[in-house]
Amino acid sequence: MAAQIKIELDSYSKVFHLKIGFLFIFTIFTLYFLFSKINPPTNYFKATFNYVEGIEIGSDIKLAGIAIGKVTNFEIDNDLVEVLGFINQDIDIPKDSTASIRSDGLFGKKSILINPGFDTPFDSSDNNINFIETADSYSIDMFLRYLTNLNE
Repeated sequence: MAAQIKIELDSYSKVFHLKIGFLFIFTIFTLYFLFSKINPPTNYFKATFNYVEGIEIGSDIKLAGIAIGKVTNFEIDNDLVEVLGFINQDIDIPKDSTASIRSDGLFGKKSILINPGFDTPFDSSDNNINFIETADSYSIDMFLRYLTNLNE
């Protein structure tokens, strides 16, 4: 079977193989550029937390359980951690919203949950959303460390 495939491939000219190669590369580049332009417009966000265990680059940002963005970076500012990312620009988020860290279940994957407030939405023309109010999430690991310290 393999010998028959090799014989058939060798029956085509080198120019034919070259044309197929160029067609393949052209198709890959075309698909790449088409899909890179489809990304929805985004707003960048920043939220400051005391404790961000479990949040990593690529973690979801959720509003009412629906993923609306991703975490892209972390920065350390004094004793606090700034979480940076992007949110879909089509989503209106009130200015008094709270960003908190939540997990899916007891030991589940962590994400940032936006609890919407009742104020007017952030101005999306400047493409920046800064959450002033944040709430840390405490993990089982942190709770067990606390209990261990009580015993000492």
